[in-house]
Amino acid sequence: MSGSLPEGRFAVTRMLERGWWLFLLRGVAGILFGLMALLAPGLGLAVVLGFLAAFLLVEGIATLVQAAQGGPDPIGHRSRAWLWVDGIASTAAGLGVLVVPVVSAVLLVVMVGAWAAIVGAMRLILAFRAGDVLMGLLGALAVFVGVCMMASPGPGMLALVWLVGLQALVTGGLFLAIGWRLRRIANDPHGPPAQT
Repeated sequence: MSGSLPEGRFAVTRMLERGWWLFLLRGVAGILFGLMALLAPGLGLAVVLGFLAAFLLVEGIATLVQAAQGGPDPIGHRSRAWLWVDGIASTAAGLGVLVVPVVSAVLLVVMVGAWAAIVGAMRLILAFRAGDVLMGLLGALAVFVGVCMMASPGPGMLALVWLVGLQALVTGGLFLAIGWRLRRIANDPHGPPAQT
């Protein structure tokens, strides 16, 4: 077997290796945010709420601009009333997160708890139909966590920030590993040149 990589199989890897440093950067950012969320959960919650507010505001303003441009909406309806409602609701929610962060944080925890409970219930139904005990345990755990978060949003808020922090640490570590691997590929003198 020759020292060169098969062209078709590793074409994407050879394309990604040019931006190996971006993966390392994202990994470092993820690990720093994860550590911040675990060591200073209040600050971590503020960052999560800040990103949520920014997303809602950008989404809302973009939808309002689209509604103001007139003409049919993206799926062909003449009325753009739903775009106006969507844009106003998203913008109002973004402003609400900025103006009343404590209430927003509680609502966020309750919504995540409701989502977990619903997903857990669906997993329980699937586990019952499939006769899968492990799926049933996953479903029961999700329902339990969801109900606990809705019943006690204060501790749920802390748990949510810790979960986001742990996820950021794991994701950051994976990004670092991928970036380091891509860097090795980029600096491999025996590999084929990247396609331009």
